[in-house]
Amino acid sequence: MPSVLVLGEALIDIVHAQNGEKKNIPGGSPANTAVALSRLGVKTYMKARTSGDQFGVQIRNYLTAQKVDLTHSIIVQDPSSIINARIQSDRSAIYEANLKGSSDYGWTYDELEQDINQDIKIIQLGSLSSYIEPGASNIENWFKNLKSSKKFLLLFDPNIRHPLDGEDENKVRERAKELSSTAHVVKASDEDLIWIFPSLEPLDAAREIIKSGTSLVVVTAGKNGATAVNKKLETIHVDSVETKVKDTIGAGDTFAAALIAQLLEKRVFTESMLEEIDIASLNQILTNCAVTAALTCSREGANPPFRDEVSW
Repeated sequence: MPSVLVLGEALIDIVHAQNGEKKNIPGGSPANTAVALSRLGVKTYMKARTSGDQFGVQIRNYLTAQKVDLTHSIIVQDPSSIINARIQSDRSAIYEANLKGSSDYGWTYDELEQDINQDIKIIQLGSLSSYIEPGASNIENWFKNLKSSKKFLLLFDPNIRHPLDGEDENKVRERAKELSSTAHVVKASDEDLIWIFPSLEPLDAAREIIKSGTSLVVVTAGKNGATAVNKKLETIHVDSVETKVKDTIGAGDTFAAALIAQLLEKRVFTESMLEEIDIASLNQILTNCAVTAALTCSREGANPPFRDEVSW
């Protein structure tokens, strides 16, 4: 089966439990997606800009242990990114970070513009690396050039996290819109879309993204399930799966991974193939994504399921 390249941050989450316990856990939305893909049996490359410090070593060891291929990653002298994740009474997480100058956000265009393995058919971009300068502008240009090459199916997960270390909010919104219109598939939470399009309801925002050139938008809404809007502006909704929630860390990343894995299994590698997916198939894809994400919610931290733990 062809493989996936994930670009974005690989950092350390310091998870603060309600009982006062703290754990240092390798994470970051793109890294979580890469691990989830690997566990689902997908050959996964991570294009990460990791630090030479002790946290960087921990991150690389973790990803390698999860069979994520770091061939396309680089090691730099900038410090690792650290995010504090505070678990709330409803098991959701609030994130706090100081990210300026961290390794994940210093991408140069030369670092990005490296040969991509021929087996890679899908490229996933998302989260903080998409917005924080000086690397964000280079990532945007790189992503647009990938689109122009017509060699890859491109996915974008906005995954907005606040605050964005002094980045201008309007510029972040415009970049999120631009990257969404560049991607063939956008997987976004309802909270992402409310922030990016403050005057629109999430599904109306999804339709705006489709009109801007995207072929498929999937909106996740936690316990309220997920809804997809396709190129024909047809809407498909699936309910969430009941589970005893430990926390929600990594749930959206697992959902994205399950979506990508199924596109690979169905050999959907081009925009035209994506637009040919029928309603029944899309409904089944979303249902499988919801089941897979629920398994992550039933566990502490970003701990996605392996392929033999899901039924699709």
